Amino acid sequence: MTLSYSLNELILFLIALFAVFSPFACIGPYAVFTESFTRKTQRKIASRVAIFSSVVLIILAWAGDALLGYLGISIEALGAAGGLVLILSSLPMIMKGESPRKKVKPEDGIEDEGEYTDEGWETIVVTPLIFPLTVGAGSISLVITQASTAVTFIDKLAITGIICVHGLVILATYMFSVPLSSRLGGRGSAVITRIGGIILLSLAFIIFTNGLKVLLPGLA
Repeated sequence: MTLSYSLNELILFLIALFAVFSPFACIGPYAVFTESFTRKTQRKIASRVAIFSSVVLIILAWAGDALLGYLGISIEALGAAGGLVLILSSLPMIMKGESPRKKVKPEDGIEDEGEYTDEGWETIVVTPLIFPLTVGAGSISLVITQASTAVTFIDKLAITGIICVHGLVILATYMFSVPLSSRLGGRGSAVITRIGGIILLSLAFIIFTNGLKVLLPGLA
């Protein structure tokens, strides 16, 4: 068995995951949620979120086809729908320089406490830090769609490897979110987010049109 993906295709997949995740758009919300915890706990939260997010995406990459089959959804339909989701997700990034994900706020009692604590950090890991801040509809659609194009077992391993690299990006982003949020500023975050949105929109059109070609062959 050989790898059917080119290096360029794998790099584009990694860039797409990066753009959907939009690290610079996540820094602010994540910092708000974790600023009341000690630095040690902040690192623990970052590690937990990165690992769990990667595991979720890997499971989708390997079992996404079976799940779609059970639900009666074709790969082509998912590709068209996923591409459309990514298109809609990229527009706020380009036009406003902000993440399309649902904005989240810390629970009452966490913000403005004025002192650091190690208590209660487990309650924010799954929601809202993993869902929807880190893993949203866009990344889920992207991973399942990409995995559906895998031809060999090596292809699936390559996708898994890219997801693991993406997990390191998540880890690095959240490890340094608190200090970076105070230095980057709103303008710097907006510029990076807009660039990522342009890349994401380009990739989204490719995914969307590939799905439509199969569903509506007359358009090809």
